[in-house]
Amino acid sequence: MKANKKLEMLSMKDGLTGLNNRRSLDKQLEIEWKYAQEEKEPLSFLLFDIDYFKAYNDTYGHIQGDECLKEVENIAKSVVFDESAFVARYGGEEFGILLPLANQYEAIKMAEAIRQQVEQRAIIHQASDVFKGVTISVGIMTVVPSENIQLISIVHGADQALYEAKRTGRNRISVYSHHKEADSNV
Repeated sequence: MKANKKLEMLSMKDGLTGLNNRRSLDKQLEIEWKYAQEEKEPLSFLLFDIDYFKAYNDTYGHIQGDECLKEVENIAKSVVFDESAFVARYGGEEFGILLPLANQYEAIKMAEAIRQQVEQRAIIHQASDVFKGVTISVGIMTVVPSENIQLISIVHGADQALYEAKRTGRNRISVYSHHKEADSNV
């Protein structure tokens, strides 16, 4: 039983960064969604990835790419100022941050703090078309869950906003709303 508990715990962590993994994030999202729905409170989700990460790996190699992922993970964890926030490696070079009770303004503020810190860390990235250092693009969705909104919509919305941030130049934040997408270079 003790071994099974340890195995379950390990299955919820990303092997490289030690962060929560996608499976863990999905479970936490279900918990926070139900709570926000019952309490009629906002829930925000940030999805971000490292700009031109494939080019980074091609230029500096996968070992250095792993170090870059760890560095970005450390920056994100150090910037997150809400102890209820749930930081996870979403997959590849993507990270997700679940922000219970955070409104859109608070989500943008946190996303911008992480974006600035990554840029200011000045991790060399000569293959980037945006900046000669590592940068990130961030998609945000904030919602007050209700019975007529599906849980997966928060992930899809953040993903669409991330795509918009990348499409409009990278190293920026884009916010998804139910009515329209709003690009915000905060």
